[in-house]
Amino acid sequence: MKKIQNLSELIIEAGEDLGIKSHVYKQKGVDISEVEIDNVASRKSGRKSGFYLTISATQNAASQTLIDVVNGGIKKLIRKVDVSDGKVLIVGLGNENVIVDALGNEVVKKIRAGGKKFCLSAIAPKVADITGIKSFDIVKAISQYHKPNLIIAIDTLATNYLNRLGNCFQLTTAGICPGSGVGNAQPCLDGNSLLSPVIAIGVPLIISVGAITSDKTGAYSRYMLTPRDVDALVDNCSDIIAQAINLLGHSST
Repeated sequence: MKKIQNLSELIIEAGEDLGIKSHVYKQKGVDISEVEIDNVASRKSGRKSGFYLTISATQNAASQTLIDVVNGGIKKLIRKVDVSDGKVLIVGLGNENVIVDALGNEVVKKIRAGGKKFCLSAIAPKVADITGIKSFDIVKAISQYHKPNLIIAIDTLATNYLNRLGNCFQLTTAGICPGSGVGNAQPCLDGNSLLSPVIAIGVPLIISVGAITSDKTGAYSRYMLTPRDVDALVDNCSDIIAQAINLLGHSST
């Protein structure tokens, strides 16, 4: 049986559960929410401090609109981590053999390497069941050799809210902990562990039955659900994320 190992948690929900006020606005008709989890909130929640930006995809939003908005969000986070140019390493996390976990791998396939102001490179370290090596160890070894100015990590996210499923993009400066969404947490990819600033991007594509039924310890709590059109969602969302990233290296502006 193919395993889902690297799904990460939609951490923005921790901010909402803590009652942290978010800044909500629209850009090109798309809803955007920003939350800053400071060190105090981080200690209370046990979640990583950082800046979180959630882009909610409305039903009528055109793909190009979402590409532009996600690109704007990436640029905003790049400014937050104080990077202005240089080498950007794109890391696609997950298992390409399991469609719901293949978002990061699909993004990497669509990245255009090279660029001027930002020079893009991309890797997909896969999961330990395939390589025998933790994805964190692969990323750390490559980043130590390559010395990127910025790392952008992409992964499928797990969510506790049904209305978020396949419905938003989350970007954060806090990095990402592969496996945290399915109880298989791996070492976190962040600025402290990799010595380069890390921006994480994800889309929530899976939810536990326990989160839907509000019974997280019941007989069905270990089961996970995905939208039935998850293959189309992975294709569309990976295209939007990849094109938004490609604009960093290949935009004429």
